[in-house]
Amino acid sequence: MQPPLPPPGGGAVVAVGVDLTDVPRIRKALGEFPERFVKRILTESEAVYCLSRPDPAPHIAARFAAKEAVIKCLGGGVAFKEICVERAMSGAPSISLTGKAAEKAAGRKILISLTHLPEIACAFAVLVESVGS
Repeated sequence: MQPPLPPPGGGAVVAVGVDLTDVPRIRKALGEFPERFVKRILTESEAVYCLSRPDPAPHIAARFAAKEAVIKCLGGGVAFKEICVERAMSGAPSISLTGKAAEKAAGRKILISLTHLPEIACAFAVLVESVGS
C-alpha cells in the first residue's frame, strides 16, 4: 500500500476545523444591525463582495463559518478580521491571515472549502505544513 499523498497546496495535516452557520440568523443580524455586524465580521474586501450579491446573507454566513473553522484550526485567540476569505477569478476560496492569526499559523497554509444553501452555510478548513517545512 502506498502512503497517502499530501493535500494539494501543502504537506502534512496539522489541524482541521469545521463550522455550520445558520443563514436566517445572519439575515436577522443584518436586518437589525447591518453596518455594525458587517464591520465586526468582514474585512473590507469581503464586505464589498458579499454586499454586491443579490442576497448577501448566504455569502456572509459562509465567510462567518470559514472564520470559525479557521479559528478552530488555529486553537482560538484570533479576531474575525484577521482572517480574510479571498476569491479567485475561478470562484475558488482561499484564506489570508494577518496579526495574531498569521503568527499562530507560523508559516503554515490553510486550505478552505465553503458551501451554502438557503438555510445553512458550511466551511471546512485544514491547516497544513508548508511544502518543504
